[in-house]
Amino acid sequence: MSAVSTVMMTLDITIVLVALPAIREDLGLTLSGSQWAINAYSLPFASLLLAAASLSDIVGRRTIFLIGHVIFFGASIGCILTGSEAGLITFRALQGAGGALVFGTATPLLADAFEEKDAAKRTKAVAAMMGIGGAASAFGPLIGGALVETGQWRWIFAINIPIGILAILATLFFVPDLHRETRVARAAAVASSPESLPQGPKVSVYAMLLTITSLVLVNYGIIDGENQGWTSRVILCSLGAGLILFTALVLFEMSKRDAAMIDFRLFRIPAFATVTFNAFASRMFSFGMLPFLILWMSGQLGLSALEIGYVASGLAVPMIVFSAVGIKAVAWIPVGWVQAIGMVIVAGGLMLGLRLDAASGWQTLIPMLLVMGAGTGLMLPHVMSLAVEVVPAARTGMASGLANTALPLGTAFGVAVYGAYLANKVGAGLDTLPIPDQFREIAQQAAEAGQFLAIAEQSEPLAQQALEYFLDGLHGIFIIAAVLALIGALASVLFIRPGRSGTADAREDADASAAVAA
Repeated sequence: MSAVSTVMMTLDITIVLVALPAIREDLGLTLSGSQWAINAYSLPFASLLLAAASLSDIVGRRTIFLIGHVIFFGASIGCILTGSEAGLITFRALQGAGGALVFGTATPLLADAFEEKDAAKRTKAVAAMMGIGGAASAFGPLIGGALVETGQWRWIFAINIPIGILAILATLFFVPDLHRETRVARAAAVASSPESLPQGPKVSVYAMLLTITSLVLVNYGIIDGENQGWTSRVILCSLGAGLILFTALVLFEMSKRDAAMIDFRLFRIPAFATVTFNAFASRMFSFGMLPFLILWMSGQLGLSALEIGYVASGLAVPMIVFSAVGIKAVAWIPVGWVQAIGMVIVAGGLMLGLRLDAASGWQTLIPMLLVMGAGTGLMLPHVMSLAVEVVPAARTGMASGLANTALPLGTAFGVAVYGAYLANKVGAGLDTLPIPDQFREIAQQAAEAGQFLAIAEQSEPLAQQALEYFLDGLHGIFIIAAVLALIGALASVLFIRPGRSGTADAREDADASAAVAA
């Protein structure tokens, strides 16, 4: 059930991308409404994963897992029935909250199913689950395109209903609350000798509010910075307040030590910090840029939603194939080197994207997507298993929550940062052209949205110029993403050292850090 639930929660991050035109036409979504249809899911999902990790260690993983499924199930029904932009955004936010509770407990729930002596099997199971989940995100546009073209956009949410019912019933009847025994034993030990065990993590409303508010403010500042001006008071205040609140969050949680809801001390473990960065970067250089490739394929090539999904599957198929290769490769190659090799391959795939030009068709994208999918498949299955292995056993829920949070944050910040960069390149280019003032804003909005065929109906030369600026922006995005991938590769070699399960030295670092903290 953990694997099935992971697929469902990750699928909903990307499945909506190709359905946005149909949703916009039906509900009359504004441009900002279309953006929030995506962000309303991603931001609560990323923010509440941290709380879900702590709740799973306190309340019980099976209980939080079930509550998350019920919320997600109800929100999916809401998305189907709603007839307004505000309603869709609200229910998408609730979906993100429920998805966080499910996704944040899926990995530790799966780990609980294996005894300590079955650590190798547990590692393979977690790695396989993460590989499947990553592939589900990549297949999102294909599935969404198929559902939109054979039915209507509400079908992308309707498929959650039977899966949700199956997951809830299967969890109730077949998944025991193995974590309960640990909680009972801990409670008994504390009752008999309160000083015998360190204070456990506690859910903090202040920490949750600081997390959500800081992420939303920074995200808003990055997304709207180009439109309102990077030096405008609103943008500067948004970015500044977001960074200040996040700093306050770190200081507040660090002061609580073992009682912290978010244990930032885990980032003192080099292997854990590296794995978390790799998780963030892997989504930033893949799904973080996917919306802009979809804009190009739709607005310049005129591909349908389903055709875009077929092209995007060039990322998904090798991701699945090479996930199996990556899982097997650690038998001969240290896991840190497997991570590094995957990152270097991804960087090579991104460089193939520089071949895109004004005359390119969708075929030009395929080599880039295939190579990126292969590299991501190699490294991504090990992210969660590494995050769980390199920290003390009592912090596995916390570690998986932090590493899981890095995935949607990578997507969200990729969309925000790359979008701001792309808008800047397009806007700066159009500013050099003699466009009448009354049409300049309309032309820029159309160019940023990749609507070059629509622009060509009014002016073919303007469409060609706008396309060139858009492609220059894409090339810059590819280079930025490649640099992130190479940084992750270098860090993997330096900090994820060989040993038992590829992380023995890192585990010693974790134990040492835990001893110091205690």
